[in-house]
Amino acid sequence: MGHESKNNLIELPDREEITLCEAFTAFVYGRAWDAAQRHGLLFARMGLGPELTSEQSAKLNNLFERLNSAAYAGRIKFRAIRNGENPADGHKGIDALYFRQQRGFEWECDRIWSRDPESDHSTEDWYDVHLDRQQFESLLQEWGVSVQQNLDAEVPGERTTLRTGAAGHPTSIHFVLKMAQRRLDAGDYPENLTMFSEQLAAELKATVPEAAPMTAKTMRNNAELRELWRRRSPRII
Repeated sequence: MGHESKNNLIELPDREEITLCEAFTAFVYGRAWDAAQRHGLLFARMGLGPELTSEQSAKLNNLFERLNSAAYAGRIKFRAIRNGENPADGHKGIDALYFRQQRGFEWECDRIWSRDPESDHSTEDWYDVHLDRQQFESLLQEWGVSVQQNLDAEVPGERTTLRTGAAGHPTSIHFVLKMAQRRLDAGDYPENLTMFSEQLAAELKATVPEAAPMTAKTMRNNAELRELWRRRSPRII
């Protein structure tokens, strides 16, 4: 079920931020997993598929503790959507003090939860969790793990299933965010998000025809794109 990391060499997607699932699967299996493999993991955790080996379980537990300690020390930043808040408000940085206690990393679903020690009740605090790839790579190198770029990361048709929208549906949002970031940084965008999303939809269809289709409405409802729009550079008229 996946591939073990060999010779302490792993692959990470070549992006500024990676998902919690990508970080964990890369550490344990040597490469960030796609959506189909992630679903297999969920079944395994539910007892419906092959169980993790003792070595894999040890790696996971080790990463739980190390990531929590690194986050508390401010050595790695997490961004996510806070449970109970409007997703349209976008991703927020998780304060380092939040990790003063060991948190639960539900990495298969990109979620972080906490537990009330008195009631032993678990609460989901954050979802769609991302972390800084560069900082994660630096930590891995300190732990004796070498990192190389995922060479398949930009191959059209391959990346379209790395991130999922509704369950079982591929999304091309990673292409869209890259196009949007480039234009927003350059101040090259129209006067409102509706027009901008329509332009992005046309650009996606023209430049990456193999990617999963994505409507302008779906794009502008995406929390990450809305956050990029909110933080955009001044427009060049």
